[in-house]
Amino acid sequence: MGISESDLPGIGRRYEILAGGGQSVVVVVHHSGRRDLYVMERGCDDPKCAVELSDDQARRVGGILGGSSFKPAVVEEIENLIGEFVVDWVTVGDGSPVVGRSIGELQIRSQTGMSVIAIVRGKSSINAPDPSETIQAGDRLVVVGPRDNFPGFINFVLG
Repeated sequence: MGISESDLPGIGRRYEILAGGGQSVVVVVHHSGRRDLYVMERGCDDPKCAVELSDDQARRVGGILGGSSFKPAVVEEIENLIGEFVVDWVTVGDGSPVVGRSIGELQIRSQTGMSVIAIVRGKSSINAPDPSETIQAGDRLVVVGPRDNFPGFINFVLG
């Protein structure tokens, strides 16, 4: 079974899985966490079937497909306490208004409600970066926070 991946600038990432019977399954993972699932016939541009899944729904379907449909009570309890959080990332472009400025100077958490938990820079990462860490073009900012705040974070970073 072949799987191909490609970036969708400004949208997220696309995965295509070749299935039997001349079909493929295409999954588009949006920066927001939403997943679009398409069943395609080989050689046809229009999907045979399309389904939109929230991040939570996609993870649940993935768990079922992976053979793990049981959710321990402690996980459910923690989810109920902290609400719907997302861990996601965005790549900083050359023209981004955050380039050359520090996390603290930008006040990312107070401005967007998202916390930068890591910066992936080249082949290395800066985990739990200091507020004095300066953001560079090409950095991937890994953040955590309420799902509803992520679109605002993307706008803040991309300008």
